[in-house]
Amino acid sequence: MSNRSGKNGGSSKNGTPKKGGSLLGKKPRPKKADGSVYVQDDAPRRNQARVEEKQLPQTNKRLGEFIIDRLSHDGRGVASLDGKTVFIDGALVGEKVTARLVEDHARFIDARIDQLIESSPERVLPPCEHFASCGGCQLQYMQPCAQVEMKQKAVLEQLQRWGGVVPKQILPAISAGDRDYRSRARLGVWYEADGSVTLGFRQRYSNDITPIKQCVVLVPELNALLAPLHHWLTELRAVKAVTHIELVKGEDQIAIVLRHTKKFAEADLAALAQLAANTGSHIWLEPNGNIGLTDLAGQPCDPRLTYSVEGLELGFHPQDFTQVNPQVNQQMIAQALDLLALNPTDRVLDLFCGIGNFTLPIAQQCAEVVGIEAVESMVLRGRENAERLSITNAKFIAANLADMTHTQLQRLGGANGEQGIAAILLDPPRDGAKDIIASILRLGGGKQLSPQRIVYVSCNPATLARDSALLAEAGYQLDTLGVLDMFPHTSHVESMALFLR
Repeated sequence: MSNRSGKNGGSSKNGTPKKGGSLLGKKPRPKKADGSVYVQDDAPRRNQARVEEKQLPQTNKRLGEFIIDRLSHDGRGVASLDGKTVFIDGALVGEKVTARLVEDHARFIDARIDQLIESSPERVLPPCEHFASCGGCQLQYMQPCAQVEMKQKAVLEQLQRWGGVVPKQILPAISAGDRDYRSRARLGVWYEADGSVTLGFRQRYSNDITPIKQCVVLVPELNALLAPLHHWLTELRAVKAVTHIELVKGEDQIAIVLRHTKKFAEADLAALAQLAANTGSHIWLEPNGNIGLTDLAGQPCDPRLTYSVEGLELGFHPQDFTQVNPQVNQQMIAQALDLLALNPTDRVLDLFCGIGNFTLPIAQQCAEVVGIEAVESMVLRGRENAERLSITNAKFIAANLADMTHTQLQRLGGANGEQGIAAILLDPPRDGAKDIIASILRLGGGKQLSPQRIVYVSCNPATLARDSALLAEAGYQLDTLGVLDMFPHTSHVESMALFLR
């Protein structure tokens, strides 16, 4: 599910647009001088704007007026210009807008809304004061229910267009509110020439940092840390020492991880200890050089936080990948178990298993489950959790699935003789599971031993569509599809699909 880093933040302040697309395929753009994304303006455009265009960089030139025909899969408005499709960030269907260029590609144009001339009745006021500049959320001008509907439509369209498949049934979208949901976040730190400090998220189409005082999607416990952390940074004796700050909320713990490049003064550490006491948080340091975490005394440590799923308490390292939306995660696991429909004698593979978010709940419903994950530290966490919970029928293996043959997968999964794999849960990163699907289809050497049920948890509709076509060619039918609203107000699209042979 989702990008395994799950992080947002940056430290560059030079204003240079970031090259390459973001996870959502959106390209960087210079920001306006006032930091705004669009303004409501019903006044006619003046010819003198043509003179201004000559003075603007090519990536910011005005493209003209557009009426939005439809929305793209990531929520951008779609129009056309000189035979090219134009994707306009910030626009809704039916709106008349002017747009500015972000990047001109061979077959399409990335643009951003400049002025909103005629707005849609569906447009709402963004709930966050930082929306105009912060790059964390993209869809706050769209009603939350419309966001979910748009995401579901995007997944279905891509499955049909690129995968050639249509689900037999569509499940109600899993959602748990559009505010106060995010249980972890990574913030960037920037030091101004005048000595002031900016703490916040990277700006849209820029490496600059938006100062954040309050974030509507962060859980309240993490929001409460922003002001004291900013104050501590302004008093820092070790000048420009901190580059990033990661905030994490567990079951009943609050953690702060500080990435720093210089040694802190004793006064800095004393103030940090007082901050931890005042906020009831754990604070760990991450010195530059990837040597792991230390406590405030500089001693190496290996801390654990916890969260609960299906009655199980899972421990995790503060820097492990975990789902950022605990409520949706709970519902997601319950739905996956329903779709797997396991029998007590079944053997299951959980591929890209992480720390065992699905593996350990699955173990409660089958004879054996084998979780395979490339990141060895997360495999160790899975084994640690299984041992602590006295779960003996869950096995965790560290292996790179992309390089694994069907013979290796069969051996690691323990499928031999007449004992085959009944079901597989796939939870790949954004690149999808193309490399492992061929091996899955050859498990057991014949259809009678190949898995009958595959539950695919996707964070990228494009790769889900591609992989669906591969499964369809091998005789699997897309039975069920459901959207997971894991990241409200963003363009991230999560979904779960059941394939039956």
